Amino acid sequence: MNDPSRGQPHGLSMAMRMSTDLVAAVFVGGGIGYLIDYWFNTKPWLTVIFFLFGLAAGFRNMYRSAMQGLPSQEGKGQGESTRTGGHSEEPPR
Repeated sequence: MNDPSRGQPHGLSMAMRMSTDLVAAVFVGGGIGYLIDYWFNTKPWLTVIFFLFGLAAGFRNMYRSAMQGLPSQEGKGQGESTRTGGHSEEPPR
């Protein structure tokens, strides 16, 4: 799933993981709400509430996945040229 040349997840694999996280969280949240509605006969309120909780959890998981997939920004910035003596660590292309 990961692109070994870059050490970062490939774009398509990240998109599939993020979409699966969202769909699974929505289904789990909606399913829990539906079951609790069935037991307490409160239809459709708890289904809607837990659906929204699942949606929020899905977006949170997507955000966390996206943040893990970004390259690290540590050590990059304005002070890089003074720390490395003006030379970049990567060879020119």
